[in-house]
Amino acid sequence: MKRVKKKPMVVTVSGDRSIREVARDLKKAGFTVGQVLEYTGTITGSVHPKSAARLRKIRGVADVSEQHADFDIGPPDAPVS
Repeated sequence: MKRVKKKPMVVTVSGDRSIREVARDLKKAGFTVGQVLEYTGTITGSVHPKSAARLRKIRGVADVSEQHADFDIGPPDAPVS
């Protein structure tokens, strides 16, 4: 049987709870927290795809979506970003 791996996900918080509290609850629910980005109201990490629905039920979570690509905007003085 093929084992499904964790997928990179981005969680958007609603703002009605502390982002640190939401991150703690996500971790308890099986989400591997990568970064807690308070300024943008997002939390990156990974989880088994079937667990995404359970994460959406956590108070303070507005959305859970798969992270499709990495990006890099480069340094501020770069000619092309």
